[in-house]
Amino acid sequence: MDHDAAHKYIYALREVVADLLRLVIPDWVDELDLTSLEDLSSEFFDDEHRKRAGDMVWRACFRDGTLGNGEQSCLLVLIEFQSTVDRNMAKRMREYTDLLLERLVRRGVVKREGGLPWVLPIVVYNGSERWTAPGEASELAPLPSARVERDLMPLQPQRYRRLDAGARSPDDWPAENRVAATVRLQRSGSSRELLLARLREEMERFPGAENEAFRRALYAWAKALEADRTGGGLELPSFDEMERAEGVEMATLLEANLNRWDARVRAEIRAEIRAEIQAETTERERVEEGRRLGRQAALKFDAQTAERLSVLLEGMTVREDLDRVSDWIIECATGEELLSRVSALRAPARTGPGGNVASRA
Repeated sequence: MDHDAAHKYIYALREVVADLLRLVIPDWVDELDLTSLEDLSSEFFDDEHRKRAGDMVWRACFRDGTLGNGEQSCLLVLIEFQSTVDRNMAKRMREYTDLLLERLVRRGVVKREGGLPWVLPIVVYNGSERWTAPGEASELAPLPSARVERDLMPLQPQRYRRLDAGARSPDDWPAENRVAATVRLQRSGSSRELLLARLREEMERFPGAENEAFRRALYAWAKALEADRTGGGLELPSFDEMERAEGVEMATLLEANLNRWDARVRAEIRAEIRAEIQAETTERERVEEGRRLGRQAALKFDAQTAERLSVLLEGMTVREDLDRVSDWIIECATGEELLSRVSALRAPARTGPGGNVASRA
């Protein structure tokens, strides 16, 4: 599972989206019935539409309040995942919001005459740099004066909310918040030991069968982070092994997996070194053989023949071909005859009549 897929796997859980809302709208999140959270992403949007209208869409109802037609008043939560800073994010979120509402009206999920639902756009950002993009579309272009700004600003789209994984220290995030757990795991450092230890620690914060789905999602998130850091070389203990192991057993399990990974990496490095040494040895032997054949040609023929032969021998690595050249130096009566044979040897095989490959000289 890749990084992006693991992220969406986590945010497909109702309790994770609830914890996200607790982080981004702490002042009025209690006015929402978080048990009413419903994922609209897969039910109302196909893959192609989600590419044009945000990554995920959830709906939550307000505890009190109805529309004029008696329907429950709800909030649409539009979530977009970002790993890089996009200066046009506000414009994109405005477009996503418009597309989302239009799609819901066409599908009959909401009725335009009954009042469109409120939309809360949220950008979940986990990039390494701090987020610096404007928070609303109106900031993308400067206004000519303060008077114009006062008049136009209320008419512009609302600012989107943002969760920035790097905005504060890992220890400053709420301990029992699931979104905070993913942030702490992401910022556990480059050490493999720290990543695995943090994974176990975060899994222990959410015990019980009711949290198993989240623990599995957190495990998938750790696998994606590990793949980013090591190229996928480190094999984590299985989820079931992580669940069963405790205390010393867990430490032993982590150490065993790390040792297996280290041993495999060391073996791969040794194999690469051997291959490089073999390549260097082959090249060195070829150069030495070419010099030897050049000396033989100079002794039998002349220096000019030896020089031209050296050029023809460049890149010739097949042992049998070099042995053949050595025999020809003895057999050939003239330098031109020798050079003609070597030139033919180096020439690409030619296709003869009937598609057969003609033999080389």
